[in-house]
Amino acid sequence: MKSALMVGMALFISGIVAALLQMWFTPWSAELFLKIEITLGALFLIAIAVWFTRKEYSDFRRQEKDVSLDD
Repeated sequence: MKSALMVGMALFISGIVAALLQMWFTPWSAELFLKIEITLGALFLIAIAVWFTRKEYSDFRRQEKDVSLDD
């Protein structure tokens, strides 16, 4: 679960670094830069969705087995 969160953080930072590089040095055309940013954003959302789903599932399983919640 921690790995999905780390991947999401790395993708977020990569998107910011790519934007700063484009702003200062313009290494890509505007069209290519937009494609890079959209791709990084989509991968970021996938990583965060996987992390959140796994977290919620593990919480659900824990609550399902924990009898102390019934008291």
